[in-house]
Amino acid sequence: MNLRLKHTLNLFLIVSAVALTGCGKKDNKVNSNNSSAFNGTSPFSTGYSPDSIIQQASSIKNNVTCMNGYRLNTDYSFFIRGGAVSGTKINGQWTPGVLTGGSVNKLWVGVSAYRDLMFVTQVANGSAVVGYNVTLSFCELKNTYSTLPSIISNERVLKNFATPYGIILDQDSYCGYSVVDLAQYTYITSERNLSNPYSPPDVQIPTSYTKPTCNGKF
Repeated sequence: MNLRLKHTLNLFLIVSAVALTGCGKKDNKVNSNNSSAFNGTSPFSTGYSPDSIIQQASSIKNNVTCMNGYRLNTDYSFFIRGGAVSGTKINGQWTPGVLTGGSVNKLWVGVSAYRDLMFVTQVANGSAVVGYNVTLSFCELKNTYSTLPSIISNERVLKNFATPYGIILDQDSYCGYSVVDLAQYTYITSERNLSNPYSPPDVQIPTSYTKPTCNGKF
């Protein structure tokens, strides 16, 4: 299994994102094929959230292509209440779903070597931070045995997200939004599809995310 580590990738994420901006617990699945998935109660739109955050997330997903295979139809969201550890680091026990009880007021974006995407949104109630959502948009991960089904695919469910080393958030906004400085060795479990007798067993997938390269930075 290849470890999904980030190399320097010039993804040109901000070209479309800047153009758009002018410069409770739910199911953790979000259908990314439907633009309305970013409306209502979602990791990008909770309470009185800026439209720019929804637009940025949609634009990034639409313009970042996978290194191999396709982008999954389903995004997976998890949340923590509170979550601040120290400085700009967040961590905790991630629960499937979307955090409510406030409004999304900040967005951070991270990318892996295979162009899996991590969206972190902060939920606040006035000046008080309620917690954070993490939404993961994965690319297909093919099996090393070409005749067997993929390890990550539309037919398998992803669950049990964990961040043993936390997520370090960066306030730099050179992309037009803030970025994930480092989320090292995160884990998520790809669940076997029981309806397919050839589907590989459950497997834990390690993935690292860091800041994208855009506007000549990093």
